[in-house]
Amino acid sequence: MIRQETGGDAPSWKHWHVLLGVATAAIVVYSLFIPLPPLVDDYGHTRLAERYGPPEGWGELFRDPLYRCRSTALWLTAALHALAGFSPPVFHAAGILLHVLNAWLMYALGACRWIGWPAAAAAAFVFAVNERPHEAVIWFASIHEPLVMASVLAALLAWIRWLEGRSGSWLAAVAAAWLLALLSKESGVVLAVLLPAAALLYPGRLRAAAWALAAGVVSTAVYFWLAWSGQSDHQHFHDGTFAFGWHFLPTLARSVPRGLGLWGGLGFVLLLLWRKDAPWRAALFAGVWYLAALMPYAFLTYMPRIPSRHHYLASGGMALLTGLAALLLLAKVKRPRVVAIALAAAFFLHNALYLWLYKRPQFVQRAEVTEGVLRMVAANPREKVLLRCPLLPLYEARMAVHYRLGLDPMPLLTEDEGDGAARVYTCGLPPAKYQGFSTD
Repeated sequence: MIRQETGGDAPSWKHWHVLLGVATAAIVVYSLFIPLPPLVDDYGHTRLAERYGPPEGWGELFRDPLYRCRSTALWLTAALHALAGFSPPVFHAAGILLHVLNAWLMYALGACRWIGWPAAAAAAFVFAVNERPHEAVIWFASIHEPLVMASVLAALLAWIRWLEGRSGSWLAAVAAAWLLALLSKESGVVLAVLLPAAALLYPGRLRAAAWALAAGVVSTAVYFWLAWSGQSDHQHFHDGTFAFGWHFLPTLARSVPRGLGLWGGLGFVLLLLWRKDAPWRAALFAGVWYLAALMPYAFLTYMPRIPSRHHYLASGGMALLTGLAALLLLAKVKRPRVVAIALAAAFFLHNALYLWLYKRPQFVQRAEVTEGVLRMVAANPREKVLLRCPLLPLYEARMAVHYRLGLDPMPLLTEDEGDGAARVYTCGLPPAKYQGFSTD
């Protein structure tokens, strides 16, 4: 087994060099998306944040069985809206900066002696640039994905500090971050697996793993019971979003290799080929992280695979696995610095060009669905528009008119042919393109 550099003091480079490099890479990759118009759901999400985000709305928020599990996203959106109004560039910038924060937290995993700073630096870079979970960074209505990631990483880092002999006050930090994770997204229950798995990295910490597992089982049971008891008011219990069944197996089978991608797949192969030298404690932990974070989304029914935004939390495990494999490779080559630079450049260009040249036009096209109706309304605000666009719900269209044009949308948009609308909006797309129209 190769020697793992212990966490703690900075390695030969300075920590800030890595932090600056990772932040620069993430910002460069995603900066081209800042000028994009909002997408469908961004408008409704903002309206919901205005309702639930301020302190006076918290009582109603916590009575809502669905959106109390999105509390942190609504609080952040309400704060941004109060600060800058409905500003898409501000929303996009906030998503990118939150992604940078998560990449930095990935690097902080280097404090774990079983991971070390070199592997954590590679993992942070992979996480920052990896294209697979791009939707969670670009689509502001998915901001709960980066938020749950931040809370999960904070809990994991505090747990590692305690496992390595720090004071019991770190356990309070674990509990606080765990609560924030559950208030960010249902996938925060992954901590019930991650914390025991992290404890098993450390010999003699079996009791800590057992206690963490017990706490995870109890908290997950209570969390699920609260959602189940409020299912009559829970949208996703009735709209066909998910279903418990064996369909999760083919969904996972399609999604696991898709999430690993070319680079994660190569990393997995390298770890298998050089298994005698591989850092298996950390690699197994990364694998558990990756699979456990995908599992909550495998029960979704509206796509045959897990959407890109739902890969965000799992991409941390993929990045760690890839970073460990990269470190293993560099230990076996004659000029590791040159190879490291070449690998980083290839990884960056592969992911960045894919996002810039292939994905960005898709997001522009998706935003055009709403932009088109806004142009139609703005051209003649006195004439009612009949909405006949399967890709644009009436509520979202009305919220777009409210936020972007500052008009009362109720007399301007309708889906009722009997309302005497003078114009019809059909998205500007032929019906053949409606099915499967997605940015994923």
